[in-house]
Amino acid sequence: MNTEHKETAPSGGDFGVRDRVMGLYDNIASLIADMPRRFASGEDIKMKRLRRLVQYAIDMVEDDEPLLLGMALNNNRHQYADRHPVNVCILSVKLGHRLGLSKNELAELGQVALLYDICLPFVPAEVLEKKGAYSDEDWRAMEQHTIQGFRTLFGLKNVDEMLMRAAIVAFEHHLRYDLSGYPQAQHLPSQDFYTRIVAIAEWYDALASSRAYAEGGRSPDYAVKTLLEQSGTELDPVLVKVFVSMMGVYPVGSLVVLDSGEIGIVMQPHGVLIKRPRVIVISDEVKPFVADLSKRGDDGQYLRTVKKTLDPNEYRIDYSSYFFGRPRRYGENN
Repeated sequence: MNTEHKETAPSGGDFGVRDRVMGLYDNIASLIADMPRRFASGEDIKMKRLRRLVQYAIDMVEDDEPLLLGMALNNNRHQYADRHPVNVCILSVKLGHRLGLSKNELAELGQVALLYDICLPFVPAEVLEKKGAYSDEDWRAMEQHTIQGFRTLFGLKNVDEMLMRAAIVAFEHHLRYDLSGYPQAQHLPSQDFYTRIVAIAEWYDALASSRAYAEGGRSPDYAVKTLLEQSGTELDPVLVKVFVSMMGVYPVGSLVVLDSGEIGIVMQPHGVLIKRPRVIVISDEVKPFVADLSKRGDDGQYLRTVKKTLDPNEYRIDYSSYFFGRPRRYGENN
């Protein structure tokens, strides 16, 4: 007879960890959201505070705190512009940690990932929010933010190695791995290493987020599949493989149907078995609980296996609430 210990699903009960994660995330988002104004006015951009916040994020990533990744992959994405740089930072640092970068390198990478797109807010809103195809004039407006980002970061007072690296990534992040993007750069042998990391994080977050040209967002496993499709052209194929291994075939937030007939939300990928994450099993009849899909019964067979994925937007499930509070569905009054 197969028996299983059911672990209680996170429900915000560990207020200390939850509050630290949410506080860190909100502080970084607030700091980054205010930076374009500070750049424009010539005010101090608070680099010391930025470094300190990034270091806190690195410590959480090194402790493998799943709530931080859960916050970055939060499906409640009504403030995409504010959330996107923070998500790219977290995903970039997570990938850099998987690649074995040193603590100093992770600190530099994290800051670069927060600053690389700092001039995007200066693109006209009618271009950023446009749903149809871009005109030549629209593309010229978009291209300018990469050049402006380079000039802005490189032109700061007391520019250091990190800001120089951020300026390079700002210039290159739409260039693509095969150098076919923009702005066109002659005699450039390849993208910077940090650019290739940030590009993967940016692609993933954009694919899984609600945007003007992809309303409602996409499921996390769709984002992973798309990264694999763009591997070798848009994105570094080796780094994409490492990223997919890190995220798992079913990334955090994926809504899955198990062979038991249960529905689950992926909570944490397995370190080795990429198809066997830990999932929060949700049901109207029982309290949510965590099931480890790598567990086997007495007969040696896996107790549960993912049968297929579902679109969380179609089912109106806000999976972030299972990480950070009372489970609810979109549109439900607070």
